[in-house]
Amino acid sequence: MLLKTRFYLPPLRAGVVRRDVLLQQLQRSAGGSVVVVTAPAGYGKTTLISQWLHAHPQTFAWLTLGPEHNVIPVFWHYLLTALQQMVPDLGKEAEQLLLADATPDYQQVLITVLNDLDAFSINNRARDPLTLVLDDFHVLHNHRLLQLFNLLLDHLPGCIRVVITARSEPDLQLARRRASGQLLQLGIQELRFSHDECRDFFANIVDAEAVLPLIDSLCDRTEGWIAGLHLAALSLQRNPLDVQGLLMAPGLDKHIADYLLNEVFAALPGQLQSFLLQTAVVKRFCAGLCNAIVARSDSQLMLLELETLNLFLVPLDNHRTWFRYHDLFRQFLLQRLAQWDTALQQDAVASAVQWLEQNGDWKEAVDVALHWQRWPAAVQMLQQYAQQDTAPADQWQQWLEQLPAAQRSALPRQSNMTSADDVDSDESYPDSASLIEPLTRQEKTVLELIEQGLSNKDIARQLQISLNTLKVHIRNLYGKMGIESRRDILAKNARK
Repeated sequence: MLLKTRFYLPPLRAGVVRRDVLLQQLQRSAGGSVVVVTAPAGYGKTTLISQWLHAHPQTFAWLTLGPEHNVIPVFWHYLLTALQQMVPDLGKEAEQLLLADATPDYQQVLITVLNDLDAFSINNRARDPLTLVLDDFHVLHNHRLLQLFNLLLDHLPGCIRVVITARSEPDLQLARRRASGQLLQLGIQELRFSHDECRDFFANIVDAEAVLPLIDSLCDRTEGWIAGLHLAALSLQRNPLDVQGLLMAPGLDKHIADYLLNEVFAALPGQLQSFLLQTAVVKRFCAGLCNAIVARSDSQLMLLELETLNLFLVPLDNHRTWFRYHDLFRQFLLQRLAQWDTALQQDAVASAVQWLEQNGDWKEAVDVALHWQRWPAAVQMLQQYAQQDTAPADQWQQWLEQLPAAQRSALPRQSNMTSADDVDSDESYPDSASLIEPLTRQEKTVLELIEQGLSNKDIARQLQISLNTLKVHIRNLYGKMGIESRRDILAKNARK
């Protein structure tokens, strides 16, 4: 017996924000196409598709998947039932094959379904294609089942499009489908609320015009994460004018923390939970830094798994070398870490500071040490590097202000830190309009010396910095410019 509620279209909540840009993209999808909407929990995937079907009436079938559908016979029974809600006679032969044999040839079952769809496609005079929605597709991981479903998508006729929502990217050969023009994919960047959408959302809760800058700040803090905004709204419903208090609260809102715990964190295996908690002690990280923090050698694989699972991981460069966590997710992880094991937290911080310093990123190492109040380590690094590298005077002053007075007295009053007036205010590098972020003045200098053909050793000597520090600058250059080697810089220079 099939559970009927699996086939129900979710109703739209009152006050839902209409997402016209995304609705137009969905409406332009054609028959024979695959629409994949992937994002972590709480980005409004299901709501968006439901809104589309409500806004643009069409012949559709909805199937919300669960763990029980990861079994091939169960999946096919539900899938055939969904298809028959649109075309009642479709799949009759497939049903007979399933009933006639305890171990049917599922590829033959699939062929009969495709033939039925093809026949319907020839006879169908309707203007719009049928729409099959498979919600929560991430619960499917049966390899043979996914093979069969890929075969279905490979031969999908023009009378039907398949719409998939998932928390992680499904194993459906998306790169090939994208290249062939079969795929429309929407992700975090498309689903996150814009400032205008945040204002529309909060208009039903507070006087949005009166607190407009604060609403924009709240949108920035949540990075447009829709569930975060909904949960923040629960707090504002108790006190509609306390947007400022919500923004200034030192800890994560209870509703948001509970949601992340129940919907995201609790379902993860213990090994992944531990990795997330420990690596949250730094604002940004790479595989090497993670290896040091968690005392492992397979962090690159762990990061790939996090990226596949869409676990609020944000890439920071074109090479997907450096990452950060979504800010609210990181706050949640840090709160959990403090409750779980403070000794583990301190070990993770010490390992992070040591790795950053040893790999030449001493400024980041100082920031981490100061944030976690590891005063002796911070003072030692500032004493050691004050005469070896340069930093804006305002940065130096900021570091000093974070130190307790007793620790500050151990530092020299003067250093060769550059003044704020010496910082190059030009925020772009010529011919680098596509950079992820502007080059710093030091990075620009390094780039110019590379273009002159100087070796790393000569550049480090001329700038009076260590080779490790230079390597950090070069690595950042590569990430910002979207290149992979010194040869790419010289080749670009030769074309000028």
